[in-house]
Amino acid sequence: LGRLDVVVVDNGSTDGTVDVLAAAWRPDAIVDNPTAHADQPAFVSTVVPPVVPGRGDGADRHPFASLTIIRNGHNLGGCGGFNTGLAFLESRLDRGADRLDYAWLVDDDVDLPYTALAQLVRTAESDRSIGLVGSRTVDFADRLTTIETTIYFDPEQGWMGPDPTPAHPMFEDHRRWVGAAGGTRGTMPFSGVRPVDVVSACSLLARWSAVQKVGFWDSRFFIYCDDADWCLRFPKAGYRVVLDLDAVVYHTYWLSKLTPVRAYYSQRNLVWLIQKNFSGSALRRATLRRLAALLRDSRKAMMHCRLFHAEIIRRTADDIVRDRGGKLDQEGPAGLPLIRAFDCAGALGARAEVLVMCSHHESIAWADQLRTRLQYALLDADRVRDLPRFTYMVRDSVPDSGAASGGSPTRIVFAPNRASKWAAQRPMLRNPPAAVVIFDQHNDFPLLRSRANIHIDRRNPGIAQVEADGIGRRLAFLCRWTATAARCLLYSIRVRPYERSGKYG
Repeated sequence: LGRLDVVVVDNGSTDGTVDVLAAAWRPDAIVDNPTAHADQPAFVSTVVPPVVPGRGDGADRHPFASLTIIRNGHNLGGCGGFNTGLAFLESRLDRGADRLDYAWLVDDDVDLPYTALAQLVRTAESDRSIGLVGSRTVDFADRLTTIETTIYFDPEQGWMGPDPTPAHPMFEDHRRWVGAAGGTRGTMPFSGVRPVDVVSACSLLARWSAVQKVGFWDSRFFIYCDDADWCLRFPKAGYRVVLDLDAVVYHTYWLSKLTPVRAYYSQRNLVWLIQKNFSGSALRRATLRRLAALLRDSRKAMMHCRLFHAEIIRRTADDIVRDRGGKLDQEGPAGLPLIRAFDCAGALGARAEVLVMCSHHESIAWADQLRTRLQYALLDADRVRDLPRFTYMVRDSVPDSGAASGGSPTRIVFAPNRASKWAAQRPMLRNPPAAVVIFDQHNDFPLLRSRANIHIDRRNPGIAQVEADGIGRRLAFLCRWTATAARCLLYSIRVRPYERSGKYG
């Protein structure tokens, strides 16, 4: 520990994190970085924390060579956070002849076994051509299950996945390894070092001399695909990227944290990643394919009562062609407690009808839980008479054991074909429901008329997002969508490989 220089980057938090860390660890310095731009760090002031009474400079002081906390004035995303740390290492800790050996990048939501760093360093020291070493990721909640090992980049489609394509030079070797290991994920006893294209930045050891040649992270990305872009740049500078299966860290699988806003970053940045690794007709085809898919998804979301989600997807395509990086400036409606959300939607009262979309195999249970939760909330507020009438719009493949129960909400069952969907919604064309409830942005019924939509994330079922809907709002969206589609078509014809000089990207 005495050889470690530790830099903690506080990414614009507002919950007192810096004060808690300073009190617990007594850092050598607290440095401010007020910049709003991830590629323009400005370490303008240093605060030396006061001595805490009763704490000396002995065993209760931090055990590291140095400990610095950097306060970013803005949330610069994971990309900007890591860039802040790398820039600080370069400007304050790169000591010439006694220079840094490695930079260990670590997310703030991982659990690190004490052996992880030593294992990463051993692997890096075994071969000077290794520029990056990544960790095997094990499920934070189930510490016997590996959730991520190898990651390869598909040079034809632009996807990243656990297995290389047949044209990849590692295809045969990887196939033999998978046969021996039993897979790329699960409870198998993984061990050894694997050559890969990409490793996750949740725990990533970078050779500092290689970082000086490759540069820092592309400051446009904000979050997602930024680590993949960095990894793909190292081989171009002559360095290998490897995964150490014995350097385990515990983390939450990224897909479980996905939201419409997070999907914006992953989809936007994936197209930019393609533009940095493709050229010629392959680049034009891949770009057109990705933009067309985004536009289709956006239009579908609008038709399926997910208006703010549709707008975020449209913005994804629009920001790609405008080269608009950084943080998304809209994140959808604010979350509200259930009673307030239903009030805002005009969906309370015995005459109000609420249509609950039940397209997922668990959605009937979710709908029942919502009714119960709302009923108790209204009872506590002495408003139980305001409980609305619920109708479940149920896909015919969804198990529904309570359909025939007495007092159960009305069911409208539909099959996944146009005729059935049209017949199911015909009565609502004249008299649309007061509100439509959608769980986890999942709905495969294209309702033509909706007054308001209530979105509920099952990870936080007591909070809902409310959006106004209607023909006028959909027409306004389609106008924006059409303009974006035209820009995307023109952009796909003219697109060229992305080249950026300088340290950031």
